[in-house]
Amino acid sequence: MSRLVVFVVILMLLTAACGLPAITTPQPAPPLSTPSTPESAAPKTEAPYLSLIINVHDWTHPAESADILLRLVDLFERYGVRGDFYFTAEITRQLAEKHPQVIERFKHSNMTISYHVRPPHPLYTGFDDRLKGLDDAALYQTLLDYETYALDLATGDLDRSRPGGYTYVAQVFGRNPVVAPAPNSGRIKDAGQRVYAALGAQMTLLYHEEGTELEQPFVYVHGLLVRPSDFSVTRNTLVDGTDHFWWNMMSRPNAADYRPLRLLELGLEEWERKTAGSPYARQPFITALIHENNFYRRGAEGWTSIYFTVEGSKKDTPLPPPWNLSAPDLSKPRPAGEQAAIWQAYEELVAYAAAHLNVLTAQEIVIMAK
Repeated sequence: MSRLVVFVVILMLLTAACGLPAITTPQPAPPLSTPSTPESAAPKTEAPYLSLIINVHDWTHPAESADILLRLVDLFERYGVRGDFYFTAEITRQLAEKHPQVIERFKHSNMTISYHVRPPHPLYTGFDDRLKGLDDAALYQTLLDYETYALDLATGDLDRSRPGGYTYVAQVFGRNPVVAPAPNSGRIKDAGQRVYAALGAQMTLLYHEEGTELEQPFVYVHGLLVRPSDFSVTRNTLVDGTDHFWWNMMSRPNAADYRPLRLLELGLEEWERKTAGSPYARQPFITALIHENNFYRRGAEGWTSIYFTVEGSKKDTPLPPPWNLSAPDLSKPRPAGEQAAIWQAYEELVAYAAAHLNVLTAQEIVIMAK
């Protein structure tokens, strides 16, 4: 039986309730049943695989984050597809405390929950001084503590009076985040991956937009599947050789050249040229990633000036602790017309993907790889 046929059968079975493994340290709330796959997302046997990924991290503008998250869930459900939402602990806390309707919406939706970190989490490169020099056992325990207790955003220390990290996100949403990237490198990255595997994650990242081997798309590290991605429609150089995020081009005269559906078409054409005649030719895994703040704000994230020096609108050098949580917010609201153009272009991609591609989240890719 081919891998694809097995995948089809598994996806059909996924419509039945399917529990995710429970966290043992610390004990979370009883996990909800795994949301079912929408019937309209039935596999298309000769179509590429596309993941609609939303990185959620804008804890400095939680009301705007909440609004766009609800809108995105509505969009995905309208087209019968699932999105993969990567939450940080900080934005999860803001939503749980100030916008609990968002948490409830996700808990009872079929969206996939994943996890990621941002400064000043010590796994984030440039904020890892406290990890350097620790022996293997101490390194593992320290990272486990940071995925168990709250992170003090001003000092980078642990607040052991409150839950935090991966386990907090799992508790809030009632199920284990599927993906938990461990940024950084070397033994710090390895320790992070082992911690996440122990806590119940099933997938990690070694690259963001491309890097999957043609002949072997499924690779494991410390028991975690590496998220496959052959190319992305997030940022692209196929238009004119210049690297741009598509959403920052939607108010330009040549916006049509950068619409994500156009970038998808260019990427597929390039994939066909690349794989033509190869004995390992297969359908590509495509990443369509956007951050929730990209829909409504321009420039660096609102927390950038807290943790970095800034050149133009880009992060430069990490700042040392303690950090000024009242540092000026360098991000700016996007004009209404630009927001509308970004949303229209994104919905165009979602509608096309729902009709013509296999739209998968990490949850289904993990099953597919088995």
